Amino acid sequence: MNRPRKKPPKKIAVIDPERCFGAFACSICQAACPVEDCIIEEPDVYGRMVCAVRVDKCIGCGLCVTVGNPTAPQPRDFGCPPDYDAIDMEAFDDVVPPEPQPEAKASDAGESAPAS
Repeated sequence: MNRPRKKPPKKIAVIDPERCFGAFACSICQAACPVEDCIIEEPDVYGRMVCAVRVDKCIGCGLCVTVGNPTAPQPRDFGCPPDYDAIDMEAFDDVVPPEPQPEAKASDAGESAPAS
């Protein structure tokens, strides 16, 4: 699947780079994800290539999460290996803060123009 999502999901996958074994050694999460280029490889603070979730692409399906992880939204056959357990589902708004709304003008707030 490679089309824009219609709305942000309630939860998205978050990968802990300290627990991720590395994209070259594992990449099971990438294979489990139905969204093209949602889980990418990037260097961590130590220069190791680890997996990371693109918040603009994640649909919140949870297929990448470890089998048996309590944050997984549904049962499935595979995901992040249990000995790594590097992926959790977290509330979208906790990971991606809402964009600030523009301030309403006085005329937008219900004030009407004087009658002539």
